Amino acid sequence: MEGGISISELALNVMTGPSLVANGRGLFLCIYNDIDDETDETESTAEEGTSGGGAVEEIILPQGTPLCGYARGYFTNKYTGDKSVGFQFAGDAAAAAETAVFYNKELVTLGDAIWSVYRDAYEWKDGVEEERYTTELLKGHRVDLDRNTGRVRSIAREEDYSLGIFVPEECAEDGEFSATSLGIYANDLAYDPDANELEYLENSEQNNILQLVWRMEMDAGGTLTPSWPVVITKKDVRMLNSVPMEVGLQYGYNYWDAVKKEGASKYISD
Repeated sequence: MEGGISISELALNVMTGPSLVANGRGLFLCIYNDIDDETDETESTAEEGTSGGGAVEEIILPQGTPLCGYARGYFTNKYTGDKSVGFQFAGDAAAAAETAVFYNKELVTLGDAIWSVYRDAYEWKDGVEEERYTTELLKGHRVDLDRNTGRVRSIAREEDYSLGIFVPEECAEDGEFSATSLGIYANDLAYDPDANELEYLENSEQNNILQLVWRMEMDAGGTLTPSWPVVITKKDVRMLNSVPMEVGLQYGYNYWDAVKKEGASKYISD
């Protein structure tokens, strides 16, 4: 492995090294044991099994466990490279409202985060026009919020919102890897050039255990705003391995369809 971090409270190593499925790096996980540590830092919020000698033999990472940041970066109006991430919630309002995000250091639904922002920034103000909080609750989106129940009735991207693409900063080339930027090395372990959309989704459910969620914050104007993506477990993960194992992140069938139509990826030979 080339580098990474140890999360002692989870008894987990998060590392990067040469990928087993693609050119370049991949993201790897394994059980962390620090037998020389005089303080027992392996008492974890994750479930653990230990041997008689105190070494951790098994851990279970619950769904939604944060592992690392995706990357630091900036927002712009143009996709750059194959690691850019679009900030967009649209379509079915109920599904969008149930999307997981990090807000106030907790994993919550987008709907709960919007409701919290409304109560903190708008509910107590007299005479706030509905048009204002509709367009300012969520960066780059129009939100129809039931002010009595907190239910998101509709959500759509603003047509003139031009800075909705997160572009990661350059990856470390000097062996320095931080907790905020390891996630960018996660590859999609479900890619198959011959798979249709259904087959891709089935492969992803089986092979990818990671998920990207947005870290959100309320800006000075009372708007829920993205800061950067965070990598979490998308389901409960049982780990027995002390040898690093490559883990995957779903990129999405639309991503691979676009790659085939518009340009090459590190997964596709020239």
